[in-house]
Amino acid sequence: MRTRRSLVVSAAATVLIGTVVATAPSAQAAPVLPTGFALFDTPTGQQAGDLTDAAYLPDGSALTVGRLGSVQLTPQGGQPVQIASLPVHTAGSLGLTGVAVAPDFATSRAVYTTRAVTTGSTAAFRLSKWKAGGTGAPTSLAEESTVLEFPVNADNKGIQDVAVDPSGTSLWVAVGDNATVRSAGDATKDNVDPFALRALDPAHPTGKILRVDLDGRGMPENPFYDSTAPQSWKSRNYVSGLRDPRIALDPRGGVVVTDIGWASRHEVDLAFPGQNLKWPCWEGTTRTPGYRDAPACANVANVNPLGETVHGTADTIVGGVPYTGVSYPEAFRGIHFVANKGAQTLSTLGFDSKGTVTQSLAVVASAIGDPVAVLTAPNGDIVVADATTATLRRLSYKPANKAPRASFTATTDPATRTVSFDASTSDDPDREGLTYQWTFGDGGTGTGKTVSHSYSAADPVTVSLAVSDPHGAVSNISQTVVPAEASPTIEILPPTATVFSVNETVSVGANAEDPTEGPLTVSWRAERLHCPRNSACEVNQLKTGTGLAFSISFPSETDTRVLITATTTNNRNVTTSKRYTANPRLARLTVVGNHPAQIKVGANEEASRLVTVGAPVLMTAPSVSLDAANFVRWADNQSTDPVRQIVVPGGGLGLRADYQTPIEKRYADEAPLRALVGTPVGLELIEGDGHWQLYTTGRVYWTQMHGARVVAGEILTKYVALGAHAFLGSPKTDELVARKDNGRYNDFTGGPTTGAGSIYWTSSIGAMAIYGTIRAKWMETDAENGPLGFPTTDEVSTPDGIGRVNHFFRNNASIYWTAATGAHFLMGRIWQKWGSLGWETFFGYPTTDEMATPDNVGRYNHFSGNGSIYWSPSTDAFEVHGSIRNRYEALGWQYGLGYPITDETWVPGNGGKFNHFRQGGFDHSIYWRWGTNEAWEVKGAIRLRWRDLGWETSYLGFPISGEYTTPTGKRSDFQNGYITYNATTGAVADRRY
Repeated sequence: MRTRRSLVVSAAATVLIGTVVATAPSAQAAPVLPTGFALFDTPTGQQAGDLTDAAYLPDGSALTVGRLGSVQLTPQGGQPVQIASLPVHTAGSLGLTGVAVAPDFATSRAVYTTRAVTTGSTAAFRLSKWKAGGTGAPTSLAEESTVLEFPVNADNKGIQDVAVDPSGTSLWVAVGDNATVRSAGDATKDNVDPFALRALDPAHPTGKILRVDLDGRGMPENPFYDSTAPQSWKSRNYVSGLRDPRIALDPRGGVVVTDIGWASRHEVDLAFPGQNLKWPCWEGTTRTPGYRDAPACANVANVNPLGETVHGTADTIVGGVPYTGVSYPEAFRGIHFVANKGAQTLSTLGFDSKGTVTQSLAVVASAIGDPVAVLTAPNGDIVVADATTATLRRLSYKPANKAPRASFTATTDPATRTVSFDASTSDDPDREGLTYQWTFGDGGTGTGKTVSHSYSAADPVTVSLAVSDPHGAVSNISQTVVPAEASPTIEILPPTATVFSVNETVSVGANAEDPTEGPLTVSWRAERLHCPRNSACEVNQLKTGTGLAFSISFPSETDTRVLITATTTNNRNVTTSKRYTANPRLARLTVVGNHPAQIKVGANEEASRLVTVGAPVLMTAPSVSLDAANFVRWADNQSTDPVRQIVVPGGGLGLRADYQTPIEKRYADEAPLRALVGTPVGLELIEGDGHWQLYTTGRVYWTQMHGARVVAGEILTKYVALGAHAFLGSPKTDELVARKDNGRYNDFTGGPTTGAGSIYWTSSIGAMAIYGTIRAKWMETDAENGPLGFPTTDEVSTPDGIGRVNHFFRNNASIYWTAATGAHFLMGRIWQKWGSLGWETFFGYPTTDEMATPDNVGRYNHFSGNGSIYWSPSTDAFEVHGSIRNRYEALGWQYGLGYPITDETWVPGNGGKFNHFRQGGFDHSIYWRWGTNEAWEVKGAIRLRWRDLGWETSYLGFPISGEYTTPTGKRSDFQNGYITYNATTGAVADRRY
């Protein structure tokens, strides 16, 4: 999860990592690791499957917790021992879930846990502070004080994780949504647990990252902090909209959250104050089944994660800790490690100081067990807590291993010829556990850091020690021992001061004496022990000397101590040594940004840490913060240079790098904008494709592509009513002046269902939204400057629920859209005719725009229900459809019969239908008879004779053919006869068959 050496290991301590055991039980598949890497396991003492979290203590020992309440301590180089068994509520997956250690543990002894507890007849989630018993390694947890507590709703996804801020002044707490889980496959808005929706509400504790002080009050820097109610959940809230989160504090700056998904995605996010990550409406980049249809999820804009993985059948994602060491290959430096429990994998994810992903989630190790947490070892190595084997599995890079240093002292009891050997001064630069092999010079051997050996003879012997690290690197040292004689003694006279600033003189003295020879000469050796954060230690010789006194100036760097060794040797070559360690005088350096930023302090060091007083520290503020704000200046000296070097004073130092987002800059720079939008309300938020800030009378949005853009007035009112950026996306423009009628408009990038959009306003119409395909069609017509003019409605659904429509100001115009027909406009008399017929309910939607007829006389629209409306200046607008329209088309439309002068009309008695047409000085008709699927035209003089006879009521009945050519002229056939026209004489005759 989030426990790191940077939080718990003091700068003055050199520690080892723990006991090394087999890399994997034989029952497990062999781990698949990157080239050069190996896993080294430390036992936790937890039951298999019960391990939930771990933390390192300042001495390098590991504190672990199990779901059933066990708290175990694995000492450096030792075996685990239980120091507490906490009462827990263990229904479902609940229990003891998290542990964290205070940065000042050496003095405060503070340990924090998260768990579910039973309180009377109910259950509650609790964050507790404990005091560790004992003076060195913890022996118990006592003096519990409750920091946070709230009721349990369901038996899963409760209070999951806790991290202590590096400053030691605040706690970060990850809380799941605590909703009942059901199958995603049959989820609907009516059967999913509405309790999950509380994750969206900052006023509830569930589904959140909380940030509180050590007593449970909200931090004043929190986004929704209320000084009158510091213990409200809203005051405690930092990030909302999470399902089952774990938290990692990047020591360089920034908060990384992993969230276990439900239906399809797990995700990794950068968390910013006030941000809502939108569970349960979204997980990753997908909308969630059931919840997506809930009213509370309507128009909820997503926040894209840094990375996501596809949800498997049983996997869970945890981790997010960065690798800040230097022993791994360069490709891993600064990369975040994320584990997947069900998949048994370890993946990496990279992002830069701007929060831009540089490396997508990629598996680098598999078959690593069932990781429930990821943490950082004291030497910087990545460690996974494996629930299956109940071990801490440290991922170490073998080629970077440094050999240990062997050293020991010997104390002789001449009366018994027993010699006690102590190898505590042996160390390993990589701070790994060591094994000790002794050869006593008389054929005897031994193991262990401290041993005793009894000799039968009094003669001098050479004793050898071999120390080896987990990688097999060995260091040897030998000394002469005389079992029958007391060893020389040496006493170091330490300086009065106990800690030292840079360049302060460290002065020590010593007295050395041999029981036989008397006073002896003292030799001195001063070594620089430099142990950078999360890295291997370096040892260099600084100075040597002889005499009863020795002095040296304390080095000008941090993370450094001076090891001063006094050695004396008698004439029999028996040596005795004593060591004095000069520790640095420490003061806290805290470097923060007013926006989340990865400020580089020293060589990739934490931004809040203890450093040596007087040490120079180089720091660099990145040009852009993690949330896209630009560096402006250092707050204390107003310098605009992002690189600076300081010397840490005795009282410590707090520095702030000031950043300014593009929205903040534009607001500060433009007085007219401030007058337009008023004063800020709340924090700038990150949603959708950019950022936005609410003001009392407006909003300003920023995207990388379009910059900072303003929405205000009635356009803003309409925008918000529609769902704002969740619906229409962010604005692409400020409010601009339209080309007609003093109108105004904003263009928008488009939401997930709209495509690019605009809102147009005029004083006579108000503000109306147009977007997507309809907007594209409108733009083709020259928008407000074209024949349709301004929209008079928003885009709305048609009554049948199939289509969408905008109506417009000019020419009674509309644009209609369906998925099948696309978007087309119609207007004027055609629009009126279509409306009088019942709009789309009559013969469907337009399949063409209103277009000029080929003869350039009239206008027409075709429709999806096999219908058309034709208009000409002399005939007005009439519709034709069905079989009559088919015949009209077959005859060449207006070229064949001219333009319709009636709608399709029933004949008396409803035995058929007809349309009349006019072409020049002649009228024509097309008739259709009930029960047939064909219609026939009757034209000119033949039509006049048929009309005079009584149309279809005459003895001839309905036409059964079109007009066709005969040798003498034209003829049309009817049910009971025919009519002919003689082209030479002009005679018209009707006859029976």
